[in-house]
Amino acid sequence: MSEFSQSYHLRTSDKEEVITLLKRSGKHGYVFEPTNGWVTFVVADGDFSADEEVTKQNRGTLVHYVYAEDHGWELLVYHSNQIVFDFNCAWEDDLVIKAEKLDVNVIAKLILEQGNAVENFESIFEIKDIEELFALETPPAFLIADLLGIIHYNWISYENVHDDPSFFQGLTEI
Repeated sequence: MSEFSQSYHLRTSDKEEVITLLKRSGKHGYVFEPTNGWVTFVVADGDFSADEEVTKQNRGTLVHYVYAEDHGWELLVYHSNQIVFDFNCAWEDDLVIKAEKLDVNVIAKLILEQGNAVENFESIFEIKDIEELFALETPPAFLIADLLGIIHYNWISYENVHDDPSFFQGLTEI
C-alpha cells in the first residue's frame, strides 16, 4: 500500500490558534499537540490541494504538506493568506516540477528558526530527473519536513487519523 499524506502545520506552540483557525474556516478536522514550534492538523474533505477557506482564514505561517509515494509531493508556505513558497514535484513517466514561488529564503528562515543548518538544503528542490529522485535514500519530502522540524507528516491525513484517532496521542477533534 502506498503512502498518501496531507497535513497542515501552523508555526505556533498554541494549539488554540489552530482550533480557532478551523472554526473560522468552518472545517472539521483533528489537531495534534504542539511539537518543535508547529501545530499539525488535518482537515476533512481534503483533495490533496490546500483548502481555500483554511488558507484564506490563516493569520500566521502555515505549511501545507502533501506526499503521495507513487505520484509526487508538494510543499506550500503561506504567510497570513498569501502564498510565499510553492513547490510541486510529480512523477509518472517523467519528473514534472512546478514552482511558481520558489523562494528558498522562506524555507531557509524556517530551517534556521528550528535550529537546523541550511547547508545544501536547496538540493532538495533541484532534482532534475526521475532517476536522480529514485536514487535518493530518503524522499525529498521527508528531508524537508525533518529540516523544518515537522514531526507529524508520515502517513498523516484526515482519513488516516479519522479511521483510528486512538492511534494518535493528544488529538483534539474540531
